Amino acid sequence: MSVKKNIAIIGAGPASSTLAVRLCEAGYHVAIFATFESVPILVGESLVPMIIPMLQTLGVEQEVAAYSIYKPGACFTYNADEIFQFRFSNTPTDLPSYSYNVPRDKFNATLLNAAERAGAILIKRKVKLSANSVGKIILDDDSIKAATHCWNNQAPNLIIDAAGRANIIGRLLDIPMKKGTRQDVALFAHVDQTELVDPGYVHNDRIEQGWCWRIPLPNRVSLGFVIPESYASQYGDTAEQQYDALLRNDKVLQKIAPKTKRLTPVLRFNNYQSISDKLSGENWVMLGDSGGFVDPIFSSGMLIAMDSAFKLAETIINDTPLSEYESVIKQHLEAWFEIASYYYDGRLMTSIKVGETLPNNIFNRWLFNWIEARISRIFSGAAASQPFSFGLLRILVRHGLKNRNPDVYKIK
Repeated sequence: MSVKKNIAIIGAGPASSTLAVRLCEAGYHVAIFATFESVPILVGESLVPMIIPMLQTLGVEQEVAAYSIYKPGACFTYNADEIFQFRFSNTPTDLPSYSYNVPRDKFNATLLNAAERAGAILIKRKVKLSANSVGKIILDDDSIKAATHCWNNQAPNLIIDAAGRANIIGRLLDIPMKKGTRQDVALFAHVDQTELVDPGYVHNDRIEQGWCWRIPLPNRVSLGFVIPESYASQYGDTAEQQYDALLRNDKVLQKIAPKTKRLTPVLRFNNYQSISDKLSGENWVMLGDSGGFVDPIFSSGMLIAMDSAFKLAETIINDTPLSEYESVIKQHLEAWFEIASYYYDGRLMTSIKVGETLPNNIFNRWLFNWIEARISRIFSGAAASQPFSFGLLRILVRHGLKNRNPDVYKIK
């Protein structure tokens, strides 16, 4: 592709801002188009350690740390009292030993401010896109006029859809989305308190149907449920009815959130598992959730979004084909789909349990610690992009269960 110096980014989320910083630093002319709707909360509040080097590169970690909750690890609870704890300090030393749980409104603002400091121009307007007969995307004249001071009266060379699940270009071009195997919905809100194993852990609990997350934030907890859509509908017609009824009636929630009061409205999202059949074209590309999103089980969404921004910046700056970026991102999404499937069918936790119950001798202790350090990359965010760790995980879940029934840890 020819060098594209004038860049239009639609959307002002973390992926958009991350890309804008990297491109502006390389001398590109970046205009970010966004409208800012008032929403009470945003999903994606728990970061994984693999994001920390990205925050450091962007020069924002100190600011993020000041308003966030320090996150030393994660825990998964099954069968009432069986808890699997994973501390990031046990991961290989090439990864940070911590991360943060972030208020998303402040996190978004931090990254957007960084983009503007780097030279990106923020234009608060809703763009209109059209497509010609060969699939080239055209930005409306009024939006081009609004960005004339950025692009010297020229049209953008590249249009980037970073507007999230709105999937603007995908809908415009009628590009199919590949769906995952589960048809879940997520209901989430902020509450005043819940029980916590560790005040900084992201918590995952199997409930009667599906699972729930608990993310400690300053002065509150993000509490969300990922459940089959048919199950949610049994508890009412609205998101609030379904959420509140589950909170009162689910036996696990009664234990971990017995005195919880909801502080915000309830947001509802449909199926988390989708990948666009096509992520790029002649003068356009999808970034972050616009091109695909995976299950929130391992807090991988923000990682995928920001990592894809770094990869897209590298693609543009090095003037390599967008198709290469598309291939890498699809592989990353597919890998997380596969990892999520091992969680849902019970094989992931069964393989970890097998390791914990090996005979206690020097060799087995060394073997378990070595394997645990690499499998823990799932929880630090690196497993899907590390071929060796991903391959080891496949071997363990397919051949290392030692005739144990994985249904013990299956998510209904």
